[in-house]
Amino acid sequence: MFDSNHQRTVNATQTSFTVVEALAERDGRIGVTELASLLDIPKSTAYKHLITLCELGYVRKRGHEYELGIGFTDLGETARANDHLYITAKQHIDRLVSVTDQPAGIVVEQRGYAVDLYRSWPTSRSPEGWTNSRYLHCSAPGKAILAGLPDDRVTEIIERTDLPAKTDRTLATPSALREKLNRIAERGIAFERGEQRDGRRAVAVPVNREGRVIGAVYVAGSTDRMKSKRFEEDIPGIIISTVKQFVSDI
Repeated sequence: MFDSNHQRTVNATQTSFTVVEALAERDGRIGVTELASLLDIPKSTAYKHLITLCELGYVRKRGHEYELGIGFTDLGETARANDHLYITAKQHIDRLVSVTDQPAGIVVEQRGYAVDLYRSWPTSRSPEGWTNSRYLHCSAPGKAILAGLPDDRVTEIIERTDLPAKTDRTLATPSALREKLNRIAERGIAFERGEQRDGRRAVAVPVNREGRVIGAVYVAGSTDRMKSKRFEEDIPGIIISTVKQFVSDI
């Protein structure tokens, strides 16, 4: 939840955006009762905010449940198009896709969650299935980012998200995740082996600027296309080179 004690904030606006974030975090639909329980607000309050957001086009109703609508699409595209990091990253990611013939992208962290700032894929391949989970702990780029954050920030994110297990390979405990993050920080490379989706692998390298991590560049692919030396050495080397060029252009 947002900090409602700040004197300059509007509680109703805070609640509406908390509802929106809850819908986004679910990656699916949610009913009024469940949403009210999740946010610890009255059911009538949850319903009023959902109905208002539906009328504005930012939420849509499916049966007795609600999900995010397409109203945010234009806003997101406008914000992204004016983002310097996105503008600079796009050419490097497109080149990375061309060189590796694999889906690739850049992820940033916002409020403890992963945001796909830009992603691309080979023209011969469907884009379906190559988005990243909003949870940082289960993806290569997410772990690369976490490994570069201050320890207290990592603790805050762990407590906020509760590390849900996406597959049986997900690092779903704080101790296991921290152990992995320490190794990632030492090596400067994060690997993903079916932690957010069965059959998917990825490699990511953090993007650091002025002593802080601002994102992570990744290459993803199916297990049969991402294995052995190609997965563990070739692609990591290509990403490292891409990130160096990218950082010099920021």
